[in-house]
Amino acid sequence: MPRTIPYALTVRRRARTGWQRWQGSWWQIAQCGVGAGLAWMLAQALWDQPYPVFACVAVVVCLGVQNNQRLRRVGELGVGVTIGVLLGTLVVHAVGRGPLQITAIVAASMFVARFLDSGILLVNQAALQAAFIVAYPPTPGGGGGARWLDAMTGVVVALAVAALLPPDPRRDVRGRARAYAGQLADLLEDGADALRTRDAAKAEDVLNRARGTQAELEGWSQSVNAGQEVHRLSPLRRSGRGEILQQKKLQAGMDRATRNLRVALRRVSTALKYDEPMPDSLAGAMEGLAAAVRAVGEPAYPGESVPPSVAGLQELAVTLGPRTLGAESLSATVVVAQLRSSVVDLLQAQGMGAAEAHRLLPG
Repeated sequence: MPRTIPYALTVRRRARTGWQRWQGSWWQIAQCGVGAGLAWMLAQALWDQPYPVFACVAVVVCLGVQNNQRLRRVGELGVGVTIGVLLGTLVVHAVGRGPLQITAIVAASMFVARFLDSGILLVNQAALQAAFIVAYPPTPGGGGGARWLDAMTGVVVALAVAALLPPDPRRDVRGRARAYAGQLADLLEDGADALRTRDAAKAEDVLNRARGTQAELEGWSQSVNAGQEVHRLSPLRRSGRGEILQQKKLQAGMDRATRNLRVALRRVSTALKYDEPMPDSLAGAMEGLAAAVRAVGEPAYPGESVPPSVAGLQELAVTLGPRTLGAESLSATVVVAQLRSSVVDLLQAQGMGAAEAHRLLPG
């Protein structure tokens, strides 16, 4: 009977990942809340708008909980709202309101926006604002013009918040790095357990989960790119540029290692499915790699010269020989080869030279 991951362990992992996501996003959430309230007050004070809803919406859409492409979102929102309001107002004045008018104006707004730029936010906002202008009756504040003023107020507030109160991008990047390292370590531990218990169904499940990690890797990469953008634009955050560059290198190395480990897990799944001989020492090697991966990003212990992750990878590397691990079958040899490549990738990602990393591996 296939073994499943205990429910309590799954809950702990989800809770840990959720906490790490919150740690990386709390400042952005606070920015959205403060910005929305400020936009509401400014729109009421400047334009005498009783309910400037879209000013708040504009702030939240522009800022969001991610740092990446904030300036592009601001630009897309501003252009999209302008196109939608302009076309919607022209249609209302020319032919009035109704289902045919909405059909025509939504299509026309999306066509114009799509012609101008490929941004999804720009296209969507152009269509939505045009539909709002046609669908809703004129407001006391001035209809389309009032909505445009609301939106622009929100855009200006979002720009000010993003420029004057930029979040420390290192917080989000660190959180994503820790979360992904934990996720990859979980996969290795579960794969080792499947190998040790000869559980082909569990090995297949681990492989499927490993194949689904690309979205997290891409999110980490986007966070790194956003951090580089913040450091370029904000003088308040330039001091952390070196760490962001290190994280970029770490993410690239983790990406390469993950690709190698997917191959290893696929070979484990195939070997168990067809009952090929696989030594238990491979499970121990995978568990050792899991421990080193989970420690990625931790500083060196007092009195030590290298971080625990690098030390663990160095200790593991010298054991990764096919003869040392008793790898006699083709599948076992492939797994050893992929583990070796992954260790080299991770050592390079943490500052070790390629030649030095390769020298650690037994011939």
